[in-house]
Amino acid sequence: IEIGQQVSHDELAAARANCQKLRDELTAAMEHAEIDLWAAPAAPGRAPSGIHATGDPNLNLPWTHAGMPAVTIPVRQEHGVLPLGLQLIARFGADEELLTWASMIAPAI
Repeated sequence: IEIGQQVSHDELAAARANCQKLRDELTAAMEHAEIDLWAAPAAPGRAPSGIHATGDPNLNLPWTHAGMPAVTIPVRQEHGVLPLGLQLIARFGADEELLTWASMIAPAI
């Protein structure tokens, strides 16, 4: 909270504009390619064990920064081994559609 209070109104406005620009670019790319649902790895490998780290966030940063809905589902669950993650990303505002797709895809993988 203290760090956030140090951000000026202009800095916040610039950050929001940057998020909107990325969202517009990703939305345009999805529309141009006629993509409703994007599937991508959630991380470069399996999740680290323990609670001290969540792994490399680079593969989900674009969607998070753009405010696009994304969900991660486990893939290839093996006994005693953390699963790989598959993230599904939908267009901005398509949260309900994303959850519907995820509920259909998760049991199949």
